[in-house]
Amino acid sequence: MRRRHQDNSIEMEREFEEMVEAKHRRSNVREAPEQPTKRSKKKPKPPFLLRFLAWCGVILFCFVVGYVGTGHIISQLTLPGLDGVSPDGGSGISVDSIEGMQRATFQVFYPSDGRLVSENVEVVSRTFEDNILEAVQRILRLSGIEAVVVLHVFRDVETVYLDLSSPFLEVLDELGTHVSTLLLNGIVRTMNENFALTRVRLLVDSRVISSGAPVDLAAVWQL
Repeated sequence: MRRRHQDNSIEMEREFEEMVEAKHRRSNVREAPEQPTKRSKKKPKPPFLLRFLAWCGVILFCFVVGYVGTGHIISQLTLPGLDGVSPDGGSGISVDSIEGMQRATFQVFYPSDGRLVSENVEVVSRTFEDNILEAVQRILRLSGIEAVVVLHVFRDVETVYLDLSSPFLEVLDELGTHVSTLLLNGIVRTMNENFALTRVRLLVDSRVISSGAPVDLAAVWQL
């Protein structure tokens, strides 16, 4: 009996020790800091369309910067008003630099004493269209026409469009058919000799005139 009591005591002590040890293990598990798990998370790539548009934007930006920069460099290397034609390129224009300004000499043709004559005139060289305007204005002045001014100048390949003020019609009536024809031929020849333009279209106050003049202003004038 006594031995059985001792065995029960030993067994109870063992169970108590196991309970204490199990509780201690649980306590260690709770106190142990959680170790962060290392996971290699890949950042999601943006959609293909968004990436495509971004690359297109970069390419477009580079193109615009290159185009503008190249145009600026070319404009700095080209003589102003000559549209890329060198002074000795056979265009009939001679260019000199006087006091930091480019000056151009044009050979202009105008009617005098019933025939077509020529004269060299010097102007400050500016843009191609401004030089054309100045040359035509000189032809009008040398022809004794003071009331007419050149309003606009447009050019398209080998054709130049000259927009003149409204008194031009009255002046042509006063000059008559022969002198008016000489005047227009003088303008055409001046455009050809100096600017390599072979065709001239005339407008009056930005309108095509089909009647009311001693010469055909609606036609294309050329040599």
